[in-house]
Amino acid sequence: MLNRRILRVKAMQALYSYHLTRESLKDVIRDRMESHFDLDPAKDDFVDREKFALRRKKAGQLFNEGLKIGEVPDGIEDEEIAEEVGAALSEYRRELNKEKRNIRGAMMKDITGLKNLYLKLVLLAQEFSHVEKLEKGRKEKSHLNKKHDYHYHFINHPIADELSKMEDFNKLIIDEKINWEEHLDTLRGWYKDIIIKDEDIAAYTKIEHPTIEQHRDAMAKLFKKIIFKNDTIDDFLSEMDIRWSENKAILKSLVAKTFQDYEPELTPALELKEVIRNQEEDFPFFEELFDETLKNDLELGILISENIKNWDISRVALMDLIILKLAITEMKVFRSIPIKVTINEFIEISKLYSTPKSKQFVNGILDVLSNELTSKGVIKKSGRGLIDNK
Repeated sequence: MLNRRILRVKAMQALYSYHLTRESLKDVIRDRMESHFDLDPAKDDFVDREKFALRRKKAGQLFNEGLKIGEVPDGIEDEEIAEEVGAALSEYRRELNKEKRNIRGAMMKDITGLKNLYLKLVLLAQEFSHVEKLEKGRKEKSHLNKKHDYHYHFINHPIADELSKMEDFNKLIIDEKINWEEHLDTLRGWYKDIIIKDEDIAAYTKIEHPTIEQHRDAMAKLFKKIIFKNDTIDDFLSEMDIRWSENKAILKSLVAKTFQDYEPELTPALELKEVIRNQEEDFPFFEELFDETLKNDLELGILISENIKNWDISRVALMDLIILKLAITEMKVFRSIPIKVTINEFIEISKLYSTPKSKQFVNGILDVLSNELTSKGVIKKSGRGLIDNK
């Protein structure tokens, strides 16, 4: 289930992308603006080379200053420099807003796309059943299957069989055009060269009559140990999904949970996991967390900087800064979420996505800031199970 931690992670990844894009955009526009003051050998005298270099440097400095204050600095005597700096700042804001919209849109699309990728990975259980059937037929025709203790359990695997009966699953993959038809040869290669050579899968094929637990365990190992760990398969899935490295952990958890929960005695025996728990509540949370953090980026940076003892904020890992900003925003904006929940969530995220020392750093800063902001009335919590301190 795609719970709110995953939404926090997606917001964090989008903000990280935004910050990298912003810095790159600054460099591109500054370089373009500075080039306006380069000496042109076709019409300018080389004796004025130093003068051109000084004007270029001055324009770059004023552009940097303008970025900090949000406008063209006062008192620029050189009208041409003032005009170029103003135009560059306007272009920067315009392009940054465009990038912000693109990143936000990609963030929302990424969440929606996760569901289809989840379904496509679940579909592999059926696909390998089909592949094994093809391989069995090939060996029978070539007489390669005589006197062996190999049992083709994936052909009639109970989980693959259950998937074939699930109307909601089959409707979804048809409606969303989800299939592996173009990659059948690739799947056959995986089956022959990777899957049946795995020691756990090989042991499974030697069992004459597997129990439900053994069937379930084999399917779990197929995905956990092979699909999500093999380098060849990982490279293929990375090409299929440009955010595979980010989505991999999420999808691994969803798929594993789907197969682990298979119980033939229950009705239904197998259930698809909800990628989004409660779209009506979770999407607004997701969007507001991203938007509010971005809107108050400068203010949040100053707040963090003031509370980092003996540490220059420029030396703090960008991912740690983003995690702190998101956590502070969540504590301030979402009054029904307990402070402890927010801190614990972002500590866990820092352990997975930042540096080895980030856990202690994030924990320490958030503990100090939560106490300070609560005492000042900036953070106010109310709701069931919470102390209303407004």
